[in-house]
Amino acid sequence: MRYEIVFHWIAVAVYAISTLVFVYSLTFHKDRFRLGVILAAAGLVPHTLALGIRWIITGHGPYLRVYEVYSSDVWVAILVYLLVQKWKPGLRVIGVVVMPVALLLIGLAMMASPEIRELPETFRTYWLMVHIFFAKFAYSSLLLGTGCSILILVKKRYETRGGWYKKIPALDILDELAYSFTGFGFLMLAVMIVAGSIWANNAWGSYWSWDPVETWSLISWLVYGIYLHLRRTRGWRGARLAWLSVFSFGVLAFALFGIGIFYFSTHSPYISG
Repeated sequence: MRYEIVFHWIAVAVYAISTLVFVYSLTFHKDRFRLGVILAAAGLVPHTLALGIRWIITGHGPYLRVYEVYSSDVWVAILVYLLVQKWKPGLRVIGVVVMPVALLLIGLAMMASPEIRELPETFRTYWLMVHIFFAKFAYSSLLLGTGCSILILVKKRYETRGGWYKKIPALDILDELAYSFTGFGFLMLAVMIVAGSIWANNAWGSYWSWDPVETWSLISWLVYGIYLHLRRTRGWRGARLAWLSVFSFGVLAFALFGIGIFYFSTHSPYISG
């Protein structure tokens, strides 16, 4: 377990440097985003080793309690970001959103207890695996959609300054990408909620009990549904839709991280501490 923690901290250090490179590029208008991407990919190596070691030690995937949940969320988010920027190099600059969020999350993970807990009997079901798989890809996709939306706001305000701002994809391309990432994340959230309800019925004998985690997951899904509705049927585009995307991600972030602060949930024993 000592090696697992060491690898985790190495990943945190490399992610921190990557974040600084992205912030430096944004603040001083320097195009150093490629270096930030290389560092993010480098950090993924010790991060993968850390999660792999923990998986072997615990005998289950990294999805129990804050230490494992947040760390694995970061791993998936950075992996998806690296694949997307490889597919569309113009989206490399989204790292200015992805990496600070990733660093914050893995920092919170490392501040939590790394104590190994036995997997509860209610977790021993394939429906939980489906729930977790789709949840992580939903969050990653919606983070990328928010990143595209933030780039829309940045480009509209600073494009005339020239420099790396001109390398940001055109507004109509960003708008389509934000819409696509959000639409995909919306579908992933739907599957996550359905799979979670089936798991809840197996675990607690009820498909839906209006538990705070369930309620806020549904609220998040509905808010993103409003985003998609306004984009598709009302023709919303540009800055006002971008701001709605940022607001929607804020709601999702509260559903993920705020529940444990303000509410007690039946999920709390599994994800807290």
